[in-house]
Amino acid sequence: MIVIYFAGKVKTLETTRTKYNPMIMVSLIGALLLLIAAIVYLSTQPSSGPKVIHLSSGEWAPYSGETLPQKGIASVVVKTVFEQMGYSVDLQFMPWELAYSKAQLAQQNSQIRGTYPYIKTPERENQFYFSDPIIDVPNGIFFHLQHNPSAATISHPSDLQKYAVITLAGYEYTPRLRQYMPKNTCQLKDTQQGFEMLDGNQQWLLLSAKKITQGQWNEVAKSPEAIRLKLSQRLLQIAPKAPLTYRHLEDQTFYVYQFGDSPIDNVNELIQNSNLIVTSDNVLNTQIKSAGSSACKLSISEALVWLAYSSKPKVLIESQTVGESVLTQSMPTLSAKIGFADYIDYVPHSVLFTKNNPNNLALKNQFNDVLNNLKSNPQAFTSLLTQVTNEIDMADSVRLVATGSKQLVLGQRYDRQLVRCLPNEVYTFPKGTKALVRQWPELFLNNVQIFAQQKVIANVLNGPLASKTNLYCFEPTAVQLQ
Repeated sequence: MIVIYFAGKVKTLETTRTKYNPMIMVSLIGALLLLIAAIVYLSTQPSSGPKVIHLSSGEWAPYSGETLPQKGIASVVVKTVFEQMGYSVDLQFMPWELAYSKAQLAQQNSQIRGTYPYIKTPERENQFYFSDPIIDVPNGIFFHLQHNPSAATISHPSDLQKYAVITLAGYEYTPRLRQYMPKNTCQLKDTQQGFEMLDGNQQWLLLSAKKITQGQWNEVAKSPEAIRLKLSQRLLQIAPKAPLTYRHLEDQTFYVYQFGDSPIDNVNELIQNSNLIVTSDNVLNTQIKSAGSSACKLSISEALVWLAYSSKPKVLIESQTVGESVLTQSMPTLSAKIGFADYIDYVPHSVLFTKNNPNNLALKNQFNDVLNNLKSNPQAFTSLLTQVTNEIDMADSVRLVATGSKQLVLGQRYDRQLVRCLPNEVYTFPKGTKALVRQWPELFLNNVQIFAQQKVIANVLNGPLASKTNLYCFEPTAVQLQ
């Protein structure tokens, strides 16, 4: 009984007894559990913000590089596309082989999802999805002005039949150029080593644990590879030497083969300082490398083909801007000795997305959609590339200053074909003009006496005569570092 007092009067009410309903209680408990689960899930999620995508690349200035303005030309395109897709880009620079393998093996979105810039090959297509091209890289043909001046006239891929292309590790060539190279070659580690081989005009030596028989020789001379590359006559000029003993290899005997009949005076010194081809039957390959030589391993037939091929006058195929950057920044003593032919091979480069991640096909398709939309405005896309290219050039530029009583800077046009400055074609430039040096004179490199004919050869980056194709010659005293 409940007793309630109202104004002195008493009323009694019978309490209402509610019957227990188990279904309502189950529903309440279920809702509570769902609420708790949602709270726990949300507490484990990262804070709101753009999605992060992890990418890898290597050093290949001016297209990609950790210290380059905006990380390079290719990086700007990739970053712009992914940001329009709603991603924040985590770009990791590492050696090329590592960048490639990390991208290839990644299976989860939290790992490396793409790597760039690469050209398309059948082998890579087996492992990766290729984006549409992000940039077209102009590949140039570099040669030594003293050792191989005739290479300046290369104007068509078929002209490469006369030359041996120095091949670089990890570097792929377009089919129109690849058809003039052996299928299997000895490769140098990088562009700088390629230029060193051009400068030294170095030859290769072939080392074999077994003597190459006449039957093997004849078989190679008649092989489709030798016929395709027109090497039959050159194969006949490979001279076998007497069996030799090398002191660094526990006095084991092996055979040495060399193009031409130049005598070998000191085999130990020759091997120590030569580029070596080691046949696949030679178990001493690792020991030869550790002795200080640059060595590669090929079968006997491949080795003979490469030895004959590499005896031709040598050229190096590399991105024109990459090659110029390596020469001017890392190898200034060579910058005045290396030229490049007129022929340019434009090669599309893409982003690679590994097929090991099941989400990458959709990612690649979305990337292509946004990229093609970006390219649909050619003026804006070109402006994007031009802006970062100018930033990179300006970071490496010098300042032109007037000397003596002169009020203007004088420069002569440089003729690439004649490989000289033209004294009758003189131009004037404002003081403070920015220039990108392509060749430094030897007086800056060897501490020699200043001679009037030693000029700085450079592109002009700003002002009325700015051009990335025209070169001008300036007095050394007109150049001031930034």
